[in-house]
Amino acid sequence: MITSFQQLFREITIYGKQRIVIAGGEDPEALKAVRASFENGFGKAVLVGNKNKIEDSLMELGYQDRAFIENIVSAREEEKAYIAIEEVKNGGILLKGKINTASLMSAVLHKEKGLRTDDFISNVFVFEDRREKQSRLILLSDGGINIKPDLKAMVAIIKNAVKVAHKLGIEKPKVALLAAVETVNPDMEETLQASIITRMYQRGQIENCVIDGPLALDNAISEFAAEKKGIDSPVAGKADILIVPNIACGNIFGKSIMYYTDFPEGNVVVGARVPIMIPSRADKSEGKLNSIALSILCSR
Repeated sequence: MITSFQQLFREITIYGKQRIVIAGGEDPEALKAVRASFENGFGKAVLVGNKNKIEDSLMELGYQDRAFIENIVSAREEEKAYIAIEEVKNGGILLKGKINTASLMSAVLHKEKGLRTDDFISNVFVFEDRREKQSRLILLSDGGINIKPDLKAMVAIIKNAVKVAHKLGIEKPKVALLAAVETVNPDMEETLQASIITRMYQRGQIENCVIDGPLALDNAISEFAAEKKGIDSPVAGKADILIVPNIACGNIFGKSIMYYTDFPEGNVVVGARVPIMIPSRADKSEGKLNSIALSILCSR
């Protein structure tokens, strides 16, 4: 089982240097990340964007050695997404650089030109929990794609997160369905949804994981809190996957991890033909590097 991003870096070098196609290759933090992936032995860059601006960014960063770059593909602003998609169809993973997320995802979801499949698309955020002596990777979904998923979408989100957990070597991940409380409250829709999904799991409708909910965050991640509240559950205090009820909760949770802790983090969009990374414009290169490694693992 992979328990840290550094271990993940070592594990994926067996695949060699994978193509990382950046839509909007002018972005300095994305350039730092792909260069670091090359130095760690698992990535090489295809930069799609304004060639002059890409060269300016490379010069500003002091990158005289261009060994980490496979190719620079010229593209006008309105063409970046579709040209990057064509590049990634020849192999590799897709990273958002200096381009609007909505523009990139619109191109990804295009019926003829995009990367759609019959699978459900969702975002999986992964962070390295360092509260104990032995770190471990915790998954969070969905804080990046689906605004307010209904029951069917929520089940698909869980299944996508479970697939990523399996890639990380978590054989039977424990899934916590998060809410503000651990009891069913008719006035809180997310508690009703969580109880239905838990029942579906108990009846064998969702497999290859263990599910319980609703659970408040403290009960999901702290055995002490679960014990104090008298919660008897195979998931409470031991959750590998945290499922949030909507994008607002997931986005705030993920950014709280990024800005209030020193936990390494990354994320990947799964369900398309290739893994996709849509980091925030404010994300640093370290998080993008972790996302690249996670995406390469998910592509295998």
